Amino acid sequence: MYDERRERRRSRILLGVAIAACLVLLAALIPSPYAIERPGPVVDTLGDVEIDGERVPVITVEDRETYATSGVLNLLTVSILGSPEDPQSWLSLLPALLDPAQRIAPVTEFYPEGVTVEQREAATTVQMDSSQAQAAAAAFGALGEEVGTELAVGAVAEGSPADGVLEVGDVIVSVDGAAVPDFAALRERIVAAGAGQAVRLGIERHGEPRELPLVPETPEGEAEPIIGASIATVYALPAEVDISLSQIGGPSAGMIFAIGIVDELTPGELLQGLTVSGTGTIAGTGEIGAIGGLEQKMWAASGAGSDLFLMPLANCADVPDRTPSGLRIAPVADLDEALAAIGTVADGAEPAGLERCDTGS
Repeated sequence: MYDERRERRRSRILLGVAIAACLVLLAALIPSPYAIERPGPVVDTLGDVEIDGERVPVITVEDRETYATSGVLNLLTVSILGSPEDPQSWLSLLPALLDPAQRIAPVTEFYPEGVTVEQREAATTVQMDSSQAQAAAAAFGALGEEVGTELAVGAVAEGSPADGVLEVGDVIVSVDGAAVPDFAALRERIVAAGAGQAVRLGIERHGEPRELPLVPETPEGEAEPIIGASIATVYALPAEVDISLSQIGGPSAGMIFAIGIVDELTPGELLQGLTVSGTGTIAGTGEIGAIGGLEQKMWAASGAGSDLFLMPLANCADVPDRTPSGLRIAPVADLDEALAAIGTVADGAEPAGLERCDTGS
């Protein structure tokens, strides 16, 4: 017997299912303006990696005696799913909403307007190379060895004060006769001179000393004068350090590289069997700087079974309300503090933890 009400109800259900299926299909096909940031590969910097089918140590110090160590020293990374060229669909964002280890953010946070995937990868590769050099300088400095520095011109901006005056490869040694041993000293001299006031740059070009006049300018919207050249700090290290990693970029592995170099060059075992994970940029003088993706790296450290997670003190404002259960976290400001925190845990004690973020010290 035909039941009109039952048929109507059945029709409404089928229509609802059809509409829901269409919405799901559209959500799976329509690109979203968002990307997913999640924990990436974890690499033991005291171990080996495969490069062109061959196993090689991550860290190699040439012509130096190195010492056996135990434990794991993890470099942490984040992966970004979604780009201007390969956007994530709306449907693909749903799992990230339920996973505290993942974060949804606008694609423009990772790829500013006009920046391609290739350009971002090129920039992070340069940052990685720089972080390796700074890590080596910081490590040798922590070991009490002398590290020389040079300020080399890496690029000259067209139409800037340096255009036509400086050349790529020039080494800046002085400003108005005063030595500039590092970039901070160079900036201090330029700012002190002021805009519109000529300074004498002492440089070396192809090994020949020169003195060149240059007039710093203050760009519109900026507060301090510039010379219009990008300056790279080149380190003269006591020994050559080779770090073998591929497909990993950015500056945030600097601290871990420095710890690994110190461990390999120091008799005895720094880690004493511990699994230590960490993240942080590093300056050649040992200061540890802030990084991105802190929350995702915390979850990566937890997933790796870390006995200690080292993070930059400068990232205290980024510590999430929810951190992985049982993860021992030590904020550190420089390489000496990072090494001390590892030693404290190796001795069976507790290092200063997130309470440092509350006190700011």
